[in-house]
Amino acid sequence: MNGKITSFQLSMLLITFIGVSNHVILIPILLDTSNRDAWVSVLFAIVPSLMLGLLYGYMYKHIPASLSTWAYEKTNPLIGFIFSLLFSVYFLTQASISLRDTIVWSNTTYLTYTPTWVVGLCLIGACYFTARKGLAAIAITNGILLPWIVVFGLYVLTVNFQFKDYSYLFPVFKNSALSITQGAWYTTSGITEIFLVFFLKDDVRGKLSRKYMILVVFILIELMFEPLAGIMAMFGPFEAAMLRYPTYEQWRMASIGSMLSQTDFLSIYQWLAGAFIRISLAIYIIQTLWVKKWRHPEILLLLITLLLFVINQFKLSDVTFHNHVKTYYMVSSLFCGGVSVVILIGIWAGKNKKAVKRNG
Repeated sequence: MNGKITSFQLSMLLITFIGVSNHVILIPILLDTSNRDAWVSVLFAIVPSLMLGLLYGYMYKHIPASLSTWAYEKTNPLIGFIFSLLFSVYFLTQASISLRDTIVWSNTTYLTYTPTWVVGLCLIGACYFTARKGLAAIAITNGILLPWIVVFGLYVLTVNFQFKDYSYLFPVFKNSALSITQGAWYTTSGITEIFLVFFLKDDVRGKLSRKYMILVVFILIELMFEPLAGIMAMFGPFEAAMLRYPTYEQWRMASIGSMLSQTDFLSIYQWLAGAFIRISLAIYIIQTLWVKKWRHPEILLLLITLLLFVINQFKLSDVTFHNHVKTYYMVSSLFCGGVSVVILIGIWAGKNKKAVKRNG
């Protein structure tokens, strides 16, 4: 299934791909960094996130093809190789973080006696077969999974409202300006993952309009703000900061009357569906970076999947992993920022060259 997808499907993929990291991975980091002011950090990140979304929309409009195709055609082989290698590490890290976090969470909640390698093999095997079918298959699968993720999210928001005390969110600005700024930086770092659209332009029909970009950014911010504020209102900022998976813990409070007292199994669907789409899309993008240099794309895809599986078999303490994730978000935002500057220079240089040719 190698057909092109629409800009609407691309927007839905962005919501799932980035939403799972904003919702699951970044919230513990924000609570650890900014504590009670974590929700204020998210509000401070709205303006830079919108500016970033509009900038990416402008860049997407003006690049002639997918970034991997552009780099392959316009640069020499060495620069093309370095480009492919850097972004392979970038997307491999994204997929690895999601895979490891999902494995550890599964082992500590509902699969306590299942070996980690079995959980990892089942998840990454499903991701491999989906990525093998192409971007259209990933987008269609996401179109089926995402609406239910949203429905279950609205459910837990509604039924847990009775347990929330929003006075826990105040007073604000009890932490240093540095910690609030760091929290805003982490939030904006999550939004920088919209960068992936530059690798999918060859596979997308139509334009990715400014309206879509603004809407996606607002949804991603909401996916972080609402659960973050809700968790703090439910458990308090200090207790919430001590929870490893605060987003999951609110599900343990959710029930439907006295007849159905435990509905946290719905969170398993939410988490696995988000991680499945995120890992599948990352594997697919990594393949597109090398497929023009590789004679056997099937073997390439298998090697990427095996590498991802092997990486996640290394033993790593949860504290060390948490610190590595914080470092990743800091470094990746700077990396994407630097590459964005290079792309903008390339776009403007191309415009000037066309203007010179036109004027004789």
